[in-house]
This record gives sequence, C-alpha cells and structure tokens, in this order.
Amino acid sequence: ELRTPVAGAIAQAQRLMAETKDVKAAERASDIEATLKRLTRTSEKLLQFARAEGGKALLDVSADIAPVLKVIVKDFEHAGSQPINLSVPNAPVLSVIEPDLFGILVRNLIENALRHGKSGTPITVSLDQDRRLVVSNEGTPLPVEKIDRLMQRFEKGDANGNGTGLGLAIVKTIVERSGAGFSIISP
Repeated sequence: ELRTPVAGAIAQAQRLMAETKDVKAAERASDIEATLKRLTRTSEKLLQFARAEGGKALLDVSADIAPVLKVIVKDFEHAGSQPINLSVPNAPVLSVIEPDLFGILVRNLIENALRHGKSGTPITVSLDQDRRLVVSNEGTPLPVEKIDRLMQRFEKGDANGNGTGLGLAIVKTIVERSGAGFSIISP
C-alpha cells in the first residue's frame, strides 16, 4: 500500500526532469525524487522492523540457511557493491530461524558493513557449521558507548549519512526473538 504510490511519485518526478527545459524546475524535481527515495528506504526499513517484531521467528523444523546467505550476497554483487568474500561450509547449516527473517538480518548486516567500511576494501561474510554468522569490514574503530547506541532505533553511525538508523536495531530484534546472540566488535 505504501510502495506503489511512492514509486508512482518517483516516476512522475523523473518524467518531469526528462521533459522540462526549465533548469530550476528540473532541480526541484530532482530534489523531490531524492526525498521520495529516502522515504522509500525508510518505509522499507520500517516494514522490515514490523516483520522482525511480528510473526513467527522460529520454524518447527530445521532448514538450511546457507542458500539464503548465498542469494543475498549474489544480490549485492549484481548490484555492483564492493567485493564480498563469502565463506560457507559445503554441508548444510541447519537452523530453526525463519528464513525470511534470516534474510532481513543478513541484508541489514551487509548493508551496514558496506556503508561504514573503508571504501574499496572487501567485506567478509562467513557462516560456519555452528550457525555463527560473521560480517566484518575495515571500518573506522568505534568507542564502546557508541556501539551500544547504534543498536537503538533511529541511531545513525554517520549523522550526515543516508542510512535510516534502523538496520542494527532490526538485527538486534531478530536475534533476540530467535534466541541467538549478537555482538559488534570494533576494531
């Protein structure tokens, strides 16, 4: 219900930019497009948060989560992100976490690592047989008190960045609901 009208408004702003000869009108249309894209990102994160807080977090039977991780990493690679070094075991990694929630968790961790890592350096994503997921980057070291704050809703690591401040809060919610552990280590 939220995505379609916003996508339509973005398309209209883009059409206005393409059709107008007025430089100021084109700039305003570009500003409108940028604002609507921020709204899209924020609404997407809020939808993820709602999914993380509601519904079933655990399955009744175990399922292999490695394919979910592989698909998400491929999505980032196809989108042209910086390199991601992926390490997964050859054997299935069985877990009772709901696969969609695991996907949301992984996507948020990778987005965060890409956004806050050193440009041009690969991030590393690994999953082991004990279901331990590690996402690491070469980011700027963070003080402990800032790490704790980053897991709160709307808390941004870079106040001027284009993130929503929800990614790590979403991850924390999913981890807590699934009975797992979560930590950020810096450096």
